[in-house]
Amino acid sequence: MRIAAFLPELLRHLFKKPATVDYPFQKLEVPKDFRGTPFLHPEKCIVCRACVRDCPAEAIDILTVNEADKTFKMIIHNDRCIHCAQCVDSCPTDALEMDALYETSAFSRWDLKAEWEFVKAVIKPKTPTAGTPPASATPPAEGAS
Repeated sequence: MRIAAFLPELLRHLFKKPATVDYPFQKLEVPKDFRGTPFLHPEKCIVCRACVRDCPAEAIDILTVNEADKTFKMIIHNDRCIHCAQCVDSCPTDALEMDALYETSAFSRWDLKAEWEFVKAVIKPKTPTAGTPPASATPPAEGAS
């Protein structure tokens, strides 16, 4: 084997920047639509349980803590989660969102659980502004005189 055969290849790569990063000291920026782990905005949750119904991995539980105070507890089991974002898509109030975390290792699967205890949000109906008819008003029939 001749060393001179590798010399052009060696010289070419000596002056290129490295193809890798010095992980974990330098971290790459995640893409815009990266699906990390789901998390809850408790002030927006109306406890409709659409996320629980639509989760294919059954990774979300919503428990009633106190019915009188309307206090609930949401548990997301990140050890079961397949990061499909189906819960985010099915939430009518955008209370669930996917973050950009990708380093979620733990020594125990119980450390991967995310829990929120919150009071059920009340969504106020939108009031029509002046000059717009309410939604219940029927438009006049066309061609009727």
